[in-house]
Amino acid sequence: MILLCVGVLLAGWTRLVTADPVTYSKSDSYVVRASVPGPAPSVAATIDNPTDSEKFTSTPVNVSGTCPDSTYVVLYRNNVMSGVSLCDTTGNWHVTSDLFVGSNKLKAIDYSFTDVAGPDSAIVAVNYQPSVPSGTLSTESKPTASSGSPETVPAGATPLVLKSDFSFQGYYVGSEIEWQLIVDGGNAPYAVAVDWGDGTNGLVSRPTAGSFVFKHTYKKTGGYHGSYAPIFTATDADGQQTALQLLAIVSNRPTPSAATSTDQGNTFSGMAAISGQNIARYLKYVWPSYFIIVLMLVSYWLGENREYRVLKPRLRKTGH
Repeated sequence: MILLCVGVLLAGWTRLVTADPVTYSKSDSYVVRASVPGPAPSVAATIDNPTDSEKFTSTPVNVSGTCPDSTYVVLYRNNVMSGVSLCDTTGNWHVTSDLFVGSNKLKAIDYSFTDVAGPDSAIVAVNYQPSVPSGTLSTESKPTASSGSPETVPAGATPLVLKSDFSFQGYYVGSEIEWQLIVDGGNAPYAVAVDWGDGTNGLVSRPTAGSFVFKHTYKKTGGYHGSYAPIFTATDADGQQTALQLLAIVSNRPTPSAATSTDQGNTFSGMAAISGQNIARYLKYVWPSYFIIVLMLVSYWLGENREYRVLKPRLRKTGH
């Protein structure tokens, strides 16, 4: 019975120790993302460039300003998202933005890393009138629920725009990242190019307006906080163009340890590994006990056989 109990313990504990989470396959894993909203930024971002009432004849334009630490900034024109930028080490942000033909009211909002919005910046009004022959453009500003604006808009055409929802999230080096975008307006078909910011580029064609997915894998971390600023540029059949700047935060994978281990970019709790280590600590005592019990049983069996061999002749003599 003792041997049976010890054997069961050895079998069960040895299995627990070998069930290390690092050996789990990707099919056995899952990702859980959770966030607790922190306080909203108390200081508003500013728009320092361009200046109020400035006029432009070409796009895109460089928009920049100041921002509080540990935030990212979303730029809006006519209440339409125009681009995203991380607040850098100098307390500044930069977005390469398109403009709508006509009046554009620029506004910047800083967000915490848990996507909590701070106060709005002061409005900066600028005007965009492309320098092209008269009669070829529609000068009516037509903001839509999207970002981007055409360099030139043929008369009667709707502006070409790119749309994307953005939320702050991080990725590991070597993990595939997906961006879902929507191309709208203009005239199909469309070509959408992207500068990933790491020296590589991508291109897809779209026969019709609608949503599509861009995928990319960064091989190393980027700039501040590992950031990259991919810029997507769409062109329609009429030659209209629009651009949208987004943000990607890429960091190195954590080294597997007793507390945390990773597999294929997925993070696992290390509780099983910790338990396994504790159990392994006891196994070095259980295994010797197991062998001692086995030796005791063998010794008992040998002693019993010896006594039987010695006593049996004496019993026979006594019986006679």
